[in-house]
Amino acid sequence: MKLKIHFIIKLSNLKIAERIKQEIKIKFSRNWYQVKVTESSFEGETKILAREAILEKTNLIVACGGDGTINEILNQIKEKEIKIAIVPIGSGNGIARHFNIPLDISKSLDLILKQNFTNVDIGKVNESFFLGNVAFGLGADFIKNYQKIKYQGLFGYIIAFVKTFLNIKEKHFIIDIDGERIATSPLILIVSNTNQQGYDFTVTPKAKTDDGLLDIAIIENLSNFKNIKIIFKIIFGLKFYPGDMIYKKISSLNITPHKPIKNIQIDGENLNTADRNFNIKLFKKKLQLISPK
Repeated sequence: MKLKIHFIIKLSNLKIAERIKQEIKIKFSRNWYQVKVTESSFEGETKILAREAILEKTNLIVACGGDGTINEILNQIKEKEIKIAIVPIGSGNGIARHFNIPLDISKSLDLILKQNFTNVDIGKVNESFFLGNVAFGLGADFIKNYQKIKYQGLFGYIIAFVKTFLNIKEKHFIIDIDGERIATSPLILIVSNTNQQGYDFTVTPKAKTDDGLLDIAIIENLSNFKNIKIIFKIIFGLKFYPGDMIYKKISSLNITPHKPIKNIQIDGENLNTADRNFNIKLFKKKLQLISPK
């Protein structure tokens, strides 16, 4: 029986989309594969296409995009028995980098042909699933600013980060983890399933997607000088010392903002929210994903 594959291409660059379609025609023989290729060109269309793929009983959905595209598809699959693969054509590509999926289009398609599936953990914050991470405070405001500016890629990241850093708004949270309560006013508050946040930047280098645990990193907002030192460590991959952050491996936690917040970051995308409490938990090895062995 032919493997039924649905490629969903996030249409941000016409030349890249055409190249992907041409490569698919060359590599995926009609004798072995039943292939469907669709393009997502407006907000929310990726979700619609993913739902169509599910209704059509697709065996494998391929996310051709960045972390946000993967997240949109994941939240339609949820806990259904559908496998996914990634052709990374996003900006930071943190999830693809974590799994060592080639950033080259042709090589990432070759990887799909090998069909090496890995069972991976997924996280959930309230009603939304995530494969990469969820962030509050600076991380959430940074992504919101990034999506507003006209520049994309690393240059856009830098502009958005500088804008966010110069306008840091102090936010207070209560975090409950395994009977321990932490009160924090963080510069960075991130819960991650992966060891990448994009462009090889990371504050959770120990994170694994098959250990049944999430990694939480809390870095306090202390002073401009200390904050700049922390940012330089992240940018240049320098070693963090125990006093720099609180770092824990956990299976679940609750985060409660002191005052209502309007948004969080989830898998590199802004998520507007009216929730007053955030329950985060892990589902062990719930997703089958193609990655190098």
